[in-house]
Amino acid sequence: MATLKQLKTFLTVADTLQMSEAARLLYLSQSTVSQTILDLEREFSAVLFQRSARQLTLTPQGAVLLEYARQVVERYAQLHRAMEKTQAQRELRLGATLTIGDTLVASVLRRLQIEHPDIRPFLYVENTRLLETRLLHNEADLCLIEGIVTSDKLAKLPLVEDVLEIICPPSHPFWGRKEVEPEELRDQVFILREQGSGTREIFENTMRMAQIPIHVVGESASSTAIMELVMARQGLGVLSQRCAHRAVEEGKLHTLAIRDYPMNRYFQICYSLRRPINSQMRDFIQTARQVVAHDPPVEFVQTC
Repeated sequence: MATLKQLKTFLTVADTLQMSEAARLLYLSQSTVSQTILDLEREFSAVLFQRSARQLTLTPQGAVLLEYARQVVERYAQLHRAMEKTQAQRELRLGATLTIGDTLVASVLRRLQIEHPDIRPFLYVENTRLLETRLLHNEADLCLIEGIVTSDKLAKLPLVEDVLEIICPPSHPFWGRKEVEPEELRDQVFILREQGSGTREIFENTMRMAQIPIHVVGESASSTAIMELVMARQGLGVLSQRCAHRAVEEGKLHTLAIRDYPMNRYFQICYSLRRPINSQMRDFIQTARQVVAHDPPVEFVQTC
């Protein structure tokens, strides 16, 4: 049976794709590293690497072992950390996309701290693509994601509905209108979220369906920066109604829909289907659902 040490050696070789570099990082001889890989190949009756003069290449069998070896090593590390703690604490690695990070996750974490003080969360706030990668690489336990999740290896639990709209500044010709025709956006300039953002992906897909090209003059991972630039009349933006709510109430921005192209979506709770759901994950999911159940719903603009 493969040992933890063997799996760690394999992971280092897979990461570096060089026996000599893996040996250096592990403080082992190159012959020891090579023998470890040979032992694993014999155990699983599989070739794990294609050898060449310059570097190694993972085989399909090696890729399968890589995926499961990472899970085994990470689960052991979690066990080790848990056993070292003098007080019982449950670690939870969370992710939230930027819109959710701006509008919802703080409320969920506040309630989680009150109801489950033994849970110790660590939070990543990143875009959809980055969080999807973290889940697939077992770098996060679960994530709140607003964008389109493409992997069939992830569970996707709808949490709460959301809507994206165009935002414009005072004195803009669109100010005060409830909706705009897609054709009217052809000559407009936009400040959008960065590539990999769920918000941007949905807007780009909408404009693609409407056959309207987008003229992008700036992008930012910060919803606040986008709103400030729109208020400074540098272009239009596209954000969740939840992000723009306060600025709209203060009369600094106005939101409007695209006629016949509503940009509705769900905030989702996502986690890997390949790993078991632990108690802290279950408690977080329940807490998040309780928070959104008491969260005043955002009314969707009705389009004809």
